[in-house]
Amino acid sequence: MRKKPVKKIISSFISALLISAFLAGCQYSSVDEYLEALGMKDPAYYDDYSSEASTETYVAFEDSSVSSQEQIPSYMKSSPDNIRDYGSNESSSSGTENAQIEVSEDTADTLSEKTEKPDISSVEAEPEGTEDGRFASSYKQLTEAELNEEMQKARDAAGLTPEHLEKLKEQQQGLYAYERLTSAGKNLYVEILSILQNMSEDVPVSTTSNEAVDLVYDYVMIDHPEIFYADGYKYVNYTIDNVITKITFSGKYIYTPEEVAQRQTQINQAVNECLAGAPSSTDDYYAIKYVYEYIIQNTEYDIDAPDNQNICSVFIDRRSVCNGYAKAAQYLLNKLGIKCTLVIGTVDTKKARNVRHAWNLVQCNDAYYHFDCTWGDSSYQTGNGENADVTRLPAVNYDYLNVTTDEILKNHTLSDEIYIPICNSITDNYYVREDEYFTSPELVLLGELFERRYKDGSSNVVIKCADQSVYDSFFDSLISQRKVFEYLQGDTSTVSYTTFADTYTIIFWL
Repeated sequence: MRKKPVKKIISSFISALLISAFLAGCQYSSVDEYLEALGMKDPAYYDDYSSEASTETYVAFEDSSVSSQEQIPSYMKSSPDNIRDYGSNESSSSGTENAQIEVSEDTADTLSEKTEKPDISSVEAEPEGTEDGRFASSYKQLTEAELNEEMQKARDAAGLTPEHLEKLKEQQQGLYAYERLTSAGKNLYVEILSILQNMSEDVPVSTTSNEAVDLVYDYVMIDHPEIFYADGYKYVNYTIDNVITKITFSGKYIYTPEEVAQRQTQINQAVNECLAGAPSSTDDYYAIKYVYEYIIQNTEYDIDAPDNQNICSVFIDRRSVCNGYAKAAQYLLNKLGIKCTLVIGTVDTKKARNVRHAWNLVQCNDAYYHFDCTWGDSSYQTGNGENADVTRLPAVNYDYLNVTTDEILKNHTLSDEIYIPICNSITDNYYVREDEYFTSPELVLLGELFERRYKDGSSNVVIKCADQSVYDSFFDSLISQRKVFEYLQGDTSTVSYTTFADTYTIIFWL
């Protein structure tokens, strides 16, 4: 998945003093704190929960002890592309106006060790965003007098006219990341969006803050999975006496306009085929479940898949990694009228800590849930050595379909890139909706579940427990005391089962 940009400063004629000019005398402890002071970003809230992602698979025999095999997931890490270097300068009546180029690219590094973050229970509601007057020192509404003819033409060609930008603002209303920016941030958002949509380069934008560009580009990409043809950006700082006076922005485009059009045609065909089978219901749950299953059943987890950071990998090649899965799910759900956004974070595994990962935040029947179809795909599990026997894993693992914040934080960690609301509802959790959720170890209800699964021809029975005590009770009764055999039909002397301890899930194979 795309990593937070790491900037490289390239110039053949500007001294290192230009690099430090912006940061000189900085009194802020982090970029995010500085952005809040500028008014570009509303106060960030983030949560940190770490645990060993531990899933065990067992085969239980009626007259023998239980053996176990650990499952260890791993994740793909992308490699950066080479980016060309260039520089430019321009004179000004008030001094020499120089340009320095800063290029954003993807890297293959994992994140650094986690730091202490606020307890999730201390955050009750999302704060209202307010503009900060100090932002005026970095936000700059460009006027025609400040732009030479070439720069003005670049803005016009990229659609940065007052009329078009206002139209874009209307179209962005309701989008998750866009709505979390202040008014000034929204202005820069639609400028960057229009530049990317037109595949433009070297276009002056309305800010003098590099960090503002960094933040808003991320927000645009969070909202717009259809921009599959850009995987980074670069910008040029124009300075007078070491003070940034203008910034020009360019997308880093991986396809030509002709290639984009060709791929978009292929994407449209795949999306139309998918949506043709979508359920028609006013209940959001059914569409969300459909997309979760469709992505999983039609995509193989493959770290070597081309375009695995964008939707082409899912809709064209049918092979992807977490970023492709999440963006494709967002694309489909948005088409179905369901609000869904990209979530960036990390996971801890037995192989590594703080590994970058992407999933979704989805709004189902007016409540927010987490949604991770990558972790729901058995091809991801088997492809990462979790279990050598694919028959002992469900083709679709529903542990990550409409789950709460507490549930997702058992093996995921949210980044502080954007505020994510606390998800408390379980009303539209898969197991609750499908009557596989147990708040107590009620064996009568368990018997009814086994009966239903035999009747509908299922290959397994899934027991989702509300908490550790229910899970432990079922494990002790059904496995340690071997009472599961009381619910099996036919001449059965052995039973196989899979447990997901972090999510309190037990699967018995029929």
